[in-house]
Amino acid sequence: MSLGDELRYLRAFHGGLTHQEIEQALELPAGTLWSIEQRYRRVGEDDAVLGRLADYYQVPLAELQFHRERYRKALSAVLHRSQTQQEAWAYQVRTGETLRGVVKWWDLGSFGLETEDGLIVVQRHAVVDWEETA
Repeated sequence: MSLGDELRYLRAFHGGLTHQEIEQALELPAGTLWSIEQRYRRVGEDDAVLGRLADYYQVPLAELQFHRERYRKALSAVLHRSQTQQEAWAYQVRTGETLRGVVKWWDLGSFGLETEDGLIVVQRHAVVDWEETA
């Protein structure tokens, strides 16, 4: 799950305040939070900004740093590789489940994963981490 997806989740989970309300509370420049939430590539925000957000949401800084490295373009590359090379990958989702299979199709919002039990649709924003299976 990308940093932007995680921050959107945390913002909703903590009452759904607007970007502006959180930026004002943390004295961040206008547009900072919106910009982080919207990016598809690795977000280059420094750890000082992430630290303030981590404190605000009461999560460890390491958690936000982890999500910074799970950007959407990286997941797209894995989905493409799985589909074109018919490689099985494991996808850990927010519920704690790990789903294993080969990607049959994907788009910006979800992907079709062929598992031992059949085809399932996985929402991309729910994927926390991924790894190639043997």
